[in-house]
Amino acid sequence: MKKILLFFILCISIQTFAQNEASNWYFGKNAGLRFNAGSGTVTAVTDGQLNTLEGCTSISDTNGNLLFYSDGRTVWNSLHQPMANASEAFGTGLKGDDSSTSSGLIVPKPQDPNFYYIFTVDEPHHFNSSAFPNQTDGDGINDGLTYSLVDINLNGGLGDVDPVEKNIQLVTYDTNNPDQVDFKCSEKITAVKADDCSSFWVITHFVDRFYAFKVDINGVNTTPVESIVGPVVPVSGYRRNALGYIKASPDGEKLVVAHFGFATTLGGDAAGGVYLFDFDNNTGVVSNSIELYGPQNGDSPYGVEFSSENRKVYATINAGVSGNGASSVLQWDLLSADIPASQAVVHTSNSLSAGALQLGINKKIYRAQVNFSNINTSGRFLGVINNPEADGAAANYNENGILVDVSGTFQNLSRIGLPPFIQSLFNTQIDIIQNGISTTELKLCTGDSYTLSALEIPGATYTWSQDGVILPAETNFQLFVDTPGFYEVFIEPNNGECPIEGEAVVGVFDIPIANQPNDMVNCDATTTSTFDLTTQDAQVLDTQDPAIY
Repeated sequence: MKKILLFFILCISIQTFAQNEASNWYFGKNAGLRFNAGSGTVTAVTDGQLNTLEGCTSISDTNGNLLFYSDGRTVWNSLHQPMANASEAFGTGLKGDDSSTSSGLIVPKPQDPNFYYIFTVDEPHHFNSSAFPNQTDGDGINDGLTYSLVDINLNGGLGDVDPVEKNIQLVTYDTNNPDQVDFKCSEKITAVKADDCSSFWVITHFVDRFYAFKVDINGVNTTPVESIVGPVVPVSGYRRNALGYIKASPDGEKLVVAHFGFATTLGGDAAGGVYLFDFDNNTGVVSNSIELYGPQNGDSPYGVEFSSENRKVYATINAGVSGNGASSVLQWDLLSADIPASQAVVHTSNSLSAGALQLGINKKIYRAQVNFSNINTSGRFLGVINNPEADGAAANYNENGILVDVSGTFQNLSRIGLPPFIQSLFNTQIDIIQNGISTTELKLCTGDSYTLSALEIPGATYTWSQDGVILPAETNFQLFVDTPGFYEVFIEPNNGECPIEGEAVVGVFDIPIANQPNDMVNCDATTTSTFDLTTQDAQVLDTQDPAIY
């Protein structure tokens, strides 16, 4: 008997309903991406209006439809028109800066789908400090961290900034320290869902403190939770010391920070580091600083990101202190007994700058890429970490991961920033497949069936849906499936704990018919022959689609 083994891969991306809020990205030089929940595709788009070196932010509704996006100064609506109350052209823009690492971050007002807060971070430039009385940058003021309220009901449903609740200053500095008053904030901001399941924490860092602001049904609490924890980033080395991203882990238990440098002179360059912290998303307290990559290495980190399963953390590192030459992508294992010692190199480049890292709703991590020595014709691709939970090189970094310059005319290019989102959107949900093969996709042959199984919680309420349509008769913790579709379960524990979600893409396929290649013949019963079928895929599958089988 001849046995032919067919190995096939089905590539389908899935995401939870809430993750659709991160479906549209706008960044760089008029570049963009659109993540499609239904098809699992990622498509480059060219309709974005912002042109930014770094800072950018965007938000979509829960169905994945674009709402608005910003470079921290101007806000564009879903028709790519500037909002009147947040347009730099009208002189009434927001107080971020497109050369701030994270010039903006959008957070919905809890339990009110019509309102969103845009938190903006200015570039704390040394020319705007008291040390340079005869020079200015931008509007001449270091505005620090501010927030503005967007009302989607305004402008016929396209939204606009509320003229009353606009550019509200948040204090993230020691008001008795003139040097800190000069600069007010670093360029770092991140957000994550709080432990109460409905509110959010917006977190930033300055000098030796983290400031965590609570956003709940009452709005923004302007009194932050302050945590003093090292290392100290000298304000005397601003503005360069301000550079670098901060990210919360999707489960809200960790923070990672890239400090570009620890310079001690204004505008100066020096080596920096990457640091990991514990975060209490009940109290907002930050603690337990762990150095992952220190200044002794002589380099300047920039981008950071966690994997969706909170197992790995990544950073982009500029070789040297200038930030415009060679770079690398490093990985650490958060499950290791010695996290700093688990460092692994995922990618190196002799020309690309470090660039931002950002999780997508398909659980892959995207990297902004640009060569500063050839800035007008580089940045055609975003890099992609395809398997972020894997160890080291197995994470599979692709430098040409996705083409953003789709026209080939250098009109849509990556720079060094990507839009940040509320990190909780990317938190991996429970496994409802439980087959030991995949936690996200289930492949069935025609005539097969399977039982999806969620957590069995006494007293819990289970709501199952297929392709977004609720299955009203299905209220058990298990669901029998024999048809293709995107299945979700929403569990309300009814015990004071947060709701739980699970998801699975089910594909049903015809059993492939193996076509015996003519040149694979052995008629000698006394000998054994070995055939490498990987060289015969086209003949074995004949006209069948290898992407499916």
